[in-house]
Amino acid sequence: MRRIGVIGVLVLGLAGCTPSEEMEFVETGGEEIETSEWIGTLVEDVPKGTESLSDAVVHQITLQYKDGSEGHLSTNDVIYETTVEDIGLIAIAHPNQTPSFGVYHYSRDGEWVMHGMKHFGIAGVSKKIQHGLALPQGSMYIIDSEIDDSERPVKLWTLYDETQLVTILMTDAFSVGDGEPINQNADGAERYRLNQPSGNGLYYISQDKLILVTGNVSEEELLTLVDSLPDPSSESFPFHNSK
Repeated sequence: MRRIGVIGVLVLGLAGCTPSEEMEFVETGGEEIETSEWIGTLVEDVPKGTESLSDAVVHQITLQYKDGSEGHLSTNDVIYETTVEDIGLIAIAHPNQTPSFGVYHYSRDGEWVMHGMKHFGIAGVSKKIQHGLALPQGSMYIIDSEIDDSERPVKLWTLYDETQLVTILMTDAFSVGDGEPINQNADGAERYRLNQPSGNGLYYISQDKLILVTGNVSEEELLTLVDSLPDPSSESFPFHNSK
């Protein structure tokens, strides 16, 4: 069964449910972003046995337009795709909307399960900001979300402009065997490089939190950004101020 989602910026929160009929769409607070003729999202079940995360989201997500037509995602439009143990995070450009993107958060226990998604674009958003971070660009647009999963709550922040997109994910720390050590920060937290099919990514563990940073920017830019982040315990994380 397919369900039509809410127009504009979307967040999908699941409590470990895979059937699409059990999915509920919640409209976020903040500014609604309208993009060309897009009115909603159709969500399918991920076919059993799907191996790659990009195949999972392409199978699962279809965009619905005002004229009754549908937009289908393509693995050729993946911006970044990364996994850390059972966490999957992927960003993909939307067809027929330039620029417009979707960020999708999954977990995997045999099969891929979507826990949250954000659809957003450039038109109508507020001004770019910096928040004291060493961003790939001097300032970028920011959109955030929180997935209140009882097993593993996740917070996401996506920083983006017309061509670049970086997502910061924070969750409770757990044992991780993925990644290649890169360097150690002054706080003693080792950074680990992720082997991604698209984009670059790294993670580190600090103050009992796992921080994942990934995007379509260079590893050097990601490391510079990570070094500028405050402690995970900071109330304003990942920013240095709330203004």
